[in-house]
Amino acid sequence: MLLKEVILQAAGAVRDHRFRAGLTMLGIAWGIVTVVLLLAYGQGFHRALSHGFRNAFTDGVAVLRGGQTSMQAGGERAGRRIGLKVDDVALVAEQGFVKYASPEYLDSLTVSWGTRQTTAGIRGVAPEYGIMRAETPEIGRFLTHEDVERRRRVAFLGAEIVRRLFSNIPPVGETVRIGGVRFEVVGVLANKAQLSSYYYPDKMSVFIPHTTMRQLWPREYVSNLVFQALDPSLGLKAEQQVRAALAARYHFDPRDDRAVTIFGSREIMQIADGMSNGLRVVLIFIGTLTLMIGGVGVMNIMLVSVQERTREIGVRKALGARRRHILLQFLLEALASTSAGGLIGIALSFGLVALVGSQPFLAELIDDPSKQTDIQLLLSPGLLLTATAILGVTGLLSGFIPAFRASRLDPIESLRYE
Repeated sequence: MLLKEVILQAAGAVRDHRFRAGLTMLGIAWGIVTVVLLLAYGQGFHRALSHGFRNAFTDGVAVLRGGQTSMQAGGERAGRRIGLKVDDVALVAEQGFVKYASPEYLDSLTVSWGTRQTTAGIRGVAPEYGIMRAETPEIGRFLTHEDVERRRRVAFLGAEIVRRLFSNIPPVGETVRIGGVRFEVVGVLANKAQLSSYYYPDKMSVFIPHTTMRQLWPREYVSNLVFQALDPSLGLKAEQQVRAALAARYHFDPRDDRAVTIFGSREIMQIADGMSNGLRVVLIFIGTLTLMIGGVGVMNIMLVSVQERTREIGVRKALGARRRHILLQFLLEALASTSAGGLIGIALSFGLVALVGSQPFLAELIDDPSKQTDIQLLLSPGLLLTATAILGVTGLLSGFIPAFRASRLDPIESLRYE
């Protein structure tokens, strides 16, 4: 029996039992809609989480802090404090895998304009900091190298600081007092969604030249040292290179993770990926179970079909059909029904995704006007391939047992069946 004949017979059997095939397709369609919507929700969750985290750090950016040694090295005892200084910025910037580096001095001071005042996070930084931390100006500009070299008293304000102090008054060119010291406003940060921050959120911060901050509020050590790798893929190598350079300067073991701590976009995205991947596994499991229930329905209908067509199977075997031909025919019937149901389910999924649209998640919490941190159901090629793979496995499993039973029927007993 040729494969073409087997396929034609399978198609004819599906056509002759339209109502039964329709019920089968309905169960599969419902299952595939569930799978696709759950996977789309998982992708939307990952996208929203990633967007919120990426607004805190540009890809490849890391924050370096001094710590305490936990290993003996170079004759030095463990437990020694490691404090980073502004001179270490040049050392970090010289490393081959590092693109930018900036010191970061942190403080919390009162910022006032006229009779209005608020408490803000004050950050003394270099111009490269604005690139690394995505501090995009809405109006005005960020800090420049000339500001740093001349120790100018200029300030770049976060969006929330501007709202609290100036309301609708243009702030650029105005003078604010930071800790009682007069600063000229040179720019305003565009409002951005920010899920992660190790200090005040950027919109609640004021950025001034680090040289000015050290002059007005002297301190020996930097709060943080921020650097960016040449490429996000080189983030780990850049961290290793920076750690080795500082280990040579401060005489600690480069393997000592506690001597200096490094965290940034790479670590944050690992956390985000871990959270979203865990959710995806749960959603895939739930969706697969739902689809398998539809597969059980296919199996039951196919078993009934085998029983009803026992005499037909006996006739075909008597005319020379082999077991593999019977097995293939019933297996193709099951796959045809599940495939048709799957196509219907995927088509319905596109409509439901468009209908559902965006679901509230983080936008209101972190004041994201773009709504990029809300969950938007996403249908990607990878998602559809995953759903198709699950559908294929379901079709094979649900059709194999009835097909195998049909192929094992005795032709003589089948011919006697009424």
